Amino acid sequence: MTLDELKRLFRKQIPAAYESLKEAEAMPEGEVKRYKISSAIEVIERAQDILDSCGDDLKFKDELILAHRAENVPRERTAVIFFDYVNIEPTRAIKNLKALENLAYKRLLKLLNNQEVHIEDVSNTSQQSMVDRLKAREQRMKG
Repeated sequence: MTLDELKRLFRKQIPAAYESLKEAEAMPEGEVKRYKISSAIEVIERAQDILDSCGDDLKFKDELILAHRAENVPRERTAVIFFDYVNIEPTRAIKNLKALENLAYKRLLKLLNNQEVHIEDVSNTSQQSMVDRLKAREQRMKG
């Protein structure tokens, strides 16, 4: 996953998924409603899974910002937590929150990439171990 894909998930797809859930509430029962709900839940769960997989390694503020984005909490509400001056200078607070959000995306991506590298290392080690066992078996059968 790239940084742009991660940002798109949290900035565009999650709000669209929540909007889709709202629209589905007003729809009559049927295939379209079930599809809207299931696809929206899939997007939201994907973001939650990403956060769950890295939650222990994320800083508290990064986890809070990303969790609020995953739950579609308005930025204004999140800014109130971080900045005392949000009522006086709301534009500045939102701008600063977006900067913190961008840093959180970069840290999350770094953690995800580290997890992928670790998974590849484990996979390569197990494949090498399997190859070694097969070679040893062949040697025993020959010898």
